[in-house]
Amino acid sequence: MEYVTRINLKTSTNYRKELIEHCLLSKQQNLAIGWSCVYKNSDFSNFEDYYYAVKEYAHNNSKRLNHVLNILRYTNKNDLFWTRDLDGNYWICKATDRAIPKCNEKLDIGAVIPVKAYNVGMQVPGKIKASFNRPRGGTAEKISDSSIVEYSKYIYNKLSKTDCYSYNKNNGTLFDNLPDFDLEELIISYLQIKNNYYVLSNSIANKSTTIKVECELISRDKNNPQKAVVQVKGGKSTTINALDYKSYVENGYFVYLFAPHIENLDKSNNFVQITKDELLSFYNEYKAILPKSITEWENLFD
Repeated sequence: MEYVTRINLKTSTNYRKELIEHCLLSKQQNLAIGWSCVYKNSDFSNFEDYYYAVKEYAHNNSKRLNHVLNILRYTNKNDLFWTRDLDGNYWICKATDRAIPKCNEKLDIGAVIPVKAYNVGMQVPGKIKASFNRPRGGTAEKISDSSIVEYSKYIYNKLSKTDCYSYNKNNGTLFDNLPDFDLEELIISYLQIKNNYYVLSNSIANKSTTIKVECELISRDKNNPQKAVVQVKGGKSTTINALDYKSYVENGYFVYLFAPHIENLDKSNNFVQITKDELLSFYNEYKAILPKSITEWENLFD
C-alpha cells in the first residue's frame, strides 16, 4: 500500500450532519461524494457510467471537477481512508468493495465506497490532522508518508481486532522515527509540564510559512517571568545552528533546541539543548497523560 487517503464527507447538501451520520453510523457504512444532479435524466449500473456522466455535466455547465472523483474511480477493496465527523473525531475506514453509484438527492449523494469504519477519537498523528486542516486542501488527498501508511494499518488492525494488514516496524528508537508533527507535540508537552511554561496558541507556526520556530512559550512563574521559543528537528542526521536564532536571544528569549546535532550551542547561555535522554525520561514518567497520537507509535518500533 503506497498511500492512504483523507476524505471530507461534504457534498452540496444543507444536511451535512445527517450526511455524516448516514455514512458512518448506518449499518452499511460508506464514504460518499456528490453530483446527484446527474441522475435527473439517467440511472447508472456501474461507477464508470456515473463517472463519465459527471464529467460531461461538469464540462457542459463549466463546473470544476474535484480530484475525489478520480480517487473513487481507482479505489480498490482494502484501501484505507481517514475521515472526520462534526465532533472532531477521526475515523479509519477500510474499503470493502469498489465505488458504486448511489443516488440520494436530499444528501446530494451520487456515489459511495462501501467501508468498514472505526472511530479513532480526536488524537491522531499531526500529519493526518494537517491534511484535514490545510487551506484549499480539496475534498480528498492522498497521504503517501510511509509512517502514516504503517500507522493506519496498525490502527485498523487494533480497532477491528483483526490481522487484516501486515505492517512494517521501523528500526531505531521512538525519537529517531516519530513524525515531525508528533515529535514537536511531545517536546512542547515537555516544556509545559517539566519547565512550567504555557504555549501562546496564536504563535504556533503554520507549516506553509517561513517562521523559524515551532511556537512561543511564557513562564507560569509570576515571580520569575520568562519567555521562550523552541525549534525541533527530527531524523538522525539533521543539524541546527544555534546562531540562526540569536535574534530571539537578543530580544530576551530562551531558545530551546532539539536535534541530533546542534552547532554553536555554547555561544549563549540562553541556548538550551533538550537531550534525547531528558526527553525519554519525561516520556516514561508522563506516558499515561500524553496523547495517544504520540504513545501509539511505540507499537511501530522494534
